[in-house]
Amino acid sequence: MTARLRARVLVVGMGGLGCPASIALARAGVGTLGIADDDDVDISNLHRQILYGESSVGAPKVEEAERVLRALAPKMEVERHGRLLPENALSLVSSYDLVIEGSDNFATKFLAADACMLQSTPIVHGAAVRWHGTALSVGASGGPCYRCLFEDLPAGAQEGCNEAGVIGPMVGVVGAIMADLALRSLEGRGQGTLATFDGSTGVLRSRCIARRRSCALCGDARSISGIEESRYVAQLCAPLRGHVMDTIVRIPAPLRTLTAGKEEVSGSGTTLAELIDDLEKKHPGLRDRLLDDKGVRRFVNIFLNEEDDIRFL
Repeated sequence: MTARLRARVLVVGMGGLGCPASIALARAGVGTLGIADDDDVDISNLHRQILYGESSVGAPKVEEAERVLRALAPKMEVERHGRLLPENALSLVSSYDLVIEGSDNFATKFLAADACMLQSTPIVHGAAVRWHGTALSVGASGGPCYRCLFEDLPAGAQEGCNEAGVIGPMVGVVGAIMADLALRSLEGRGQGTLATFDGSTGVLRSRCIARRRSCALCGDARSISGIEESRYVAQLCAPLRGHVMDTIVRIPAPLRTLTAGKEEVSGSGTTLAELIDDLEKKHPGLRDRLLDDKGVRRFVNIFLNEEDDIRFL
């Protein structure tokens, strides 16, 4: 049995980069493919997330990806995971032979880089924005690493694919390069390789980069020796603050005259205040009955994604 057939590879981010990389790895005969993502399929991303179709819209990415990948490679094992977070990063990456990171935010990229270095797990990073894409292969020794190029999480908001845009075929090319680097790394080759692709000119460049001696992760006097939750959490949560909440409000009997007798109503917004405003537009008079001078009245339960009561958050 070859190393490839025994290999366990984790793909972090099942978006525009993770989709083509996963397909390439499945076709190449990887033994086990882990897929980590907590997002749902969005119709606006179908031009670049090639594992999904219109029938997948609204479904969890990992569920749809598993279905398609199993059909492509019936003998390959597929393992589903949620989002890579500080509390699970070390244990998750340690259970795989190699990680492919194609996430859309810097917090996850740095978290994956740090976790893989600490667990001596090879990793291939990838990114694509507009016409430009990059891929970096980092070996089990950790150097040269992601932090040799990008020292630390940037401050403030950063443009990603949704803000800056990306050409659909670009992510396919970069995803294929990432898969190639991953397969080479599984054979013990190509670590420290940085590949760049300019989609506007079709120029692909590949070079070996050197370890930065002052790097906090893999340098001579490394200062990162563990996963410090505060380093990542604020930026991991930042993208979620811009997401629209689809929220169910369960209406007590005395208020159902305002909702045409409905026991449950739904609203949306990026904050609880916007949610209440949306509900007021649909059901006039509801705002004053839901809120008092202290916030949401205690007899009203509000649940996010059918999980815990979020009145007091």
